[in-house]
Amino acid sequence: MKDCQDRLSELVGSKIVRANSTLNQLAVELSGDKCLFLDVKFESESGEVSIEPSIAQSSSFPSHGDAVCKVDWSWIYGAELAEIRPGIEQFKLILSPQGPITVSAGVWQGKPFLSFMPYKAPQK
Repeated sequence: MKDCQDRLSELVGSKIVRANSTLNQLAVELSGDKCLFLDVKFESESGEVSIEPSIAQSSSFPSHGDAVCKVDWSWIYGAELAEIRPGIEQFKLILSPQGPITVSAGVWQGKPFLSFMPYKAPQK
């Protein structure tokens, strides 16, 4: 986990270029030719879910999200990734100036999913 935290901390200070989500993944393209992926993982035997982060080149950014859970992430474009708080079932992305986005893993009817709070710009 320490190595993962070190790699994630290298992304702090980057600007968000674009983002895309599906029921199983949040992809965030960042300045510096990097992408942060948060994928839900499910252990069917134990029923446990977790969020697995990974970092890749911007060329890995997916072109389309999931129509079932289409989210307009344009409200976070240009934000600075000020902090990442990793966890097993929950990640917090602290954005400046937008504030925190919490990504949580869950299971519904035996299938894993990610949820996002907030998933749209907070009302001012």
